[in-house]
Amino acid sequence: MAFDPYASYDMTNAFAVTPAQRLQSALSGTKYGNTGAQQKYALGSFDTAKAYKKQIPQIEAAMARRGVQDSGMRNLALAEASAAYVRQQDQQRRALQDALFNATLQDMNAYGAYAGERYGSSLGAASSQAEMAAKIREAIG
Repeated sequence: MAFDPYASYDMTNAFAVTPAQRLQSALSGTKYGNTGAQQKYALGSFDTAKAYKKQIPQIEAAMARRGVQDSGMRNLALAEASAAYVRQQDQQRRALQDALFNATLQDMNAYGAYAGERYGSSLGAASSQAEMAAKIREAIG
């Protein structure tokens, strides 16, 4: 017997009948997740950059109002704002990397399930052929 794509039909998911269709369905889901994670990172990065750009003139104005625009306090405030910006950017990058890593693991799991189903189906077909051959030999001899 050859590979039977309907041997492991799943009634709960009528659109993913064969292992290849289940693989495609799983991969499209992780692709959608990747796109969402990258969009979330882009929006978060944009918002963080906008907030930092608004914060610098506020710090400058506050220091000028106090008359300490040439002091170490101004430099310290700018350094703290810059460090907070870099820290937020780093957290966003790490969140994106985690999301992409998890999606890659899901892809690998989907490929593993696909390969396992194909191997199991082929193995099942080979064993049923061997059983049939034994029955035919028994019937003949």
